[in-house]
Amino acid sequence: MNLLTPYSDPHPDFSFWDAATLTFTIHHKRPDPVRLLPGLCFTGEFLKSHNLTAMRSMYKMSFQSLCRRTLFAMVPMLASTVLLAAPVDRPASGTDVDETRTVAQRPTPPRDCLSITLSGVTVLLDRQELARKAAVQSSPWTTEAERLAFIESQRASALLSAATAGKGENGCTQVNGALDGEASAVVLAALESGTSAVLVNDSRHPIAAVAIRYLGTRCGPLCGRGHIMVYVPGQSRPFLVQDWWVS
Repeated sequence: MNLLTPYSDPHPDFSFWDAATLTFTIHHKRPDPVRLLPGLCFTGEFLKSHNLTAMRSMYKMSFQSLCRRTLFAMVPMLASTVLLAAPVDRPASGTDVDETRTVAQRPTPPRDCLSITLSGVTVLLDRQELARKAAVQSSPWTTEAERLAFIESQRASALLSAATAGKGENGCTQVNGALDGEASAVVLAALESGTSAVLVNDSRHPIAAVAIRYLGTRCGPLCGRGHIMVYVPGQSRPFLVQDWWVS
């Protein structure tokens, strides 16, 4: 299907913004959805004012009337949400879902590690892996894989830049203070893929796994929201919560 040609049916059943893939989806009254490439409906001034570098597109603007009807649902998300690149096969966005997965983590910390503490839980990331991602040069991107690699590169660079010069008691370079959206996205990606080590209550021994809950709730044709929450198994409160999608 040509992404620059909309369906003849101008009345979609619903639409949603998937923060996992930076994609706006229009579901029409037929089985297959239309997926619009990032930036397709936005002016250059809008993108520049919101500093959405990862969403810039070489495609010319179209779907103007459709954008006017649906952009109001995206503005809060664009202004405040954390944009996440999807590292794993998550449940479908824009649907009612409540799924919890147990994801095994590294049994030992990386030799060259980056330490982030979230609500009393310490997540250790591999600094060398972050450096490899940060070194990727995929702009301007031409494929979906290059687009996601570019997003990961920018986020890895931001997290590495936030690290302190010295090392903490656990032997890892520290990231102090509250994480911004880009940094939180990197941490979630590592937890979802099982490439981090997780310490609880100042223990030096990583726990075996974390529980990741995907919670999505629809409340109408243009109403709904999804979150991703990460828990230490057996604890009732998540140590990491991220926006996932909004409609």
